[in-house]
Amino acid sequence: MNKKRLVKGMFLALCLALVPLLAVSAQAQKPIELAFALHTAPGGPDHAAVGKFKEMVETQSKGRLSVKLFPGGQLGGERDNLEQLKQGEVALTQSGDLTISYYAPQFGAFIVPFVFPNVETVFKAWDGWMGKEIKKVTVEKGKVHVVGIQRRGSRMLTAKKEIKTPDDLKGVKLRVPEIPDWVAVWKEMGALPTVVAWPEVFGALQTGVVDAQENPLYLIYTTKLYEVQSHVMLTAHVHACFHWLMSDKVLSSLPKDLRELVLKSAKEASAYGDKLTKDQDDDYQKKLAEKGMKVVKVDIKPFMAKSQPAIAKIREKWAKGVFEEVQKLSGK
Repeated sequence: MNKKRLVKGMFLALCLALVPLLAVSAQAQKPIELAFALHTAPGGPDHAAVGKFKEMVETQSKGRLSVKLFPGGQLGGERDNLEQLKQGEVALTQSGDLTISYYAPQFGAFIVPFVFPNVETVFKAWDGWMGKEIKKVTVEKGKVHVVGIQRRGSRMLTAKKEIKTPDDLKGVKLRVPEIPDWVAVWKEMGALPTVVAWPEVFGALQTGVVDAQENPLYLIYTTKLYEVQSHVMLTAHVHACFHWLMSDKVLSSLPKDLRELVLKSAKEASAYGDKLTKDQDDDYQKKLAEKGMKVVKVDIKPFMAKSQPAIAKIREKWAKGVFEEVQKLSGK
C-alpha cells in the first residue's frame, strides 16, 4: 500500500514539474506577430503585394511568424506610421514620398515633381550610389530599413475642372502631402497648395476645403475620388514609389533565419506589386472614364518650364552630385 502511494506521489510530482515546461513550450510555439500598417485603402496593387508578403512569410516560416494588417489608416497617417516604426510599435509599413522628405531630404530629387523623366530612371537611381546612401541614412536617422521598392504609378492631377496649362492652376486649392518642396513647386505654378493628411482628403474635397489633389490612378480609383472630382489630368509629374520600410528594432529582434525570410519576402512581394502596377495603369484610365471622369491629356513641357525657378532653388539643398547624377541617368 505504501509502495502504491509512493508511486502515485512520484507521478504527481512529475506532472507538476512538467507543467511549467509545457507552458514554456506552448509559449515558444506562439507565432511572432508582425504588425503591417498601411495608410492607403484596400483594393490596389499595394495591398495585393502586402497580401502576397503575408502569405509568403506565414507559409514559409511554418507558423513561427504571423502578419497582421492594419489598412486604411487604422493606425494613423503616413507620418504616424514612421514614428511607430522607429519605436518598434509596428513592424512594417509602405511609405510614399514622405520617406525621402522625412529621412533623406538631401536626396529630394527622387520626389520633387518634374525632375525624373520616367520610373525606370528612378529605379536606376535606387540601384546606384544614391539608393545606397538613402538606405544608410534611414537606418541611422529613422531606425528603419528600406526592404523593398515598388512603383506606385505616376502621380496625376485631379480637379473639379479641366487643367491643361499652368495658368489654369491659378488660385486652385491643391491638396499636397506634408512635403515642403512640393508646396514650393505647386506654389510656383500659381496653385494654392494645402497640406491635408491622406485619410482626410476625400472629406476635404467633398466639403471644398481643397479643390484638387494629385495621386496615382489606382489610388484615385480605389478611394473613389471620382465621386468628388470630375477631371483627371495625365500630368505624370512624379514617378512615385512605395518604400517598404521595416523597424530596425523589430528586425534585429528576430532570429537570423526569420530575419532573412522577411527580407527575402519583402523584396519578392514588392517586385510582384511593381509588376501589378505596371500592368494595371492603362486599365485604371478606362475605369475612371467609366465612372464619369474626363481623362485629359496635357502637354507637360509648359508645366516643367514653369516649375524650373522653384526646382533651381530646391536643388541647392540636395547632396553634392545628385543633380548631375539625375541628369546623367536621364540622358541629358
